[in-house]
Amino acid sequence: MKRKMKKNTLPYIFLAPAIIVIVAIFAIPLINLLWYSFAKVDLIGNFRSWAGFSNYKYLCTEAFAQTMMRTMIWVVFGIAGIFVVGTALALALNKPIPGRGFFRTVVIIPWVIPHVFAGTMWSWVLNSTNGIVNTLLLDLGLIKQPISFLGSELALATVIFIRIWKGVPFWVMSLLSALQTIPFEVEEAAKLDGAVGFKYFWHITLPLLRPVMIMSGTILMAWSFTIFDLIYVITGGGPLNATELLSITIYKKAFINSDLGGAAALALFTMVFVSIIAFFLMKHNAKEEN
Repeated sequence: MKRKMKKNTLPYIFLAPAIIVIVAIFAIPLINLLWYSFAKVDLIGNFRSWAGFSNYKYLCTEAFAQTMMRTMIWVVFGIAGIFVVGTALALALNKPIPGRGFFRTVVIIPWVIPHVFAGTMWSWVLNSTNGIVNTLLLDLGLIKQPISFLGSELALATVIFIRIWKGVPFWVMSLLSALQTIPFEVEEAAKLDGAVGFKYFWHITLPLLRPVMIMSGTILMAWSFTIFDLIYVITGGGPLNATELLSITIYKKAFINSDLGGAAALALFTMVFVSIIAFFLMKHNAKEEN
């Protein structure tokens, strides 16, 4: 009996260190976040008083609705662009083209560049006064006056473009690894059946890649909601709040408005919202695999 009990408890003993680390890293901060969201707390975490649901009132305001709309545009169009560009590049780099190793290396470069450096670099490149893009377009005679890429009208579209540039390498790497697992015999059989070109991609490649696409898309979606430094370095959420996303609003509430409770409530909402979307995507993926 003792031997059986020891055998049953042995796996839990081995798992205990990992469970303790997970609790310390995730559970404790999550409990603090939940507590802060119902309280008035100063910037160093000192409790002042209970606030009830007053910290959540911001979720019912027009300002939040506008921020949420901008964030959804940022996420949806960013992931759509990454999907289109990344899939095309992955399919091209999966072919035995000359210099394939070199091009694969070049594609990865945006991914390894830190967000802060990438944001600073693009701010210089797209500067309306002396940025290289405007200078080049003016020298070629394609435009008559500089384009304000980071102005209120184009700022959101510009940061979405930069997000696509930064996220494409992850998508390419994910799809390339999946494409390598497709047996050569499948392609040969499809060609014999007349499935070539787009028909082969739509009926053979896409269904085989769908689980990887859903998983990678879920990761990109979660990252897109939480990206802060890239946007903050480029625009700071401006001009005129044109690029103020949920992550920027959380930062402003906590460190500019000294409203740590309101920031915690908004962060908790973001976490729950992203988790719900991820849950349904994973559930759909599980159905597809079954």
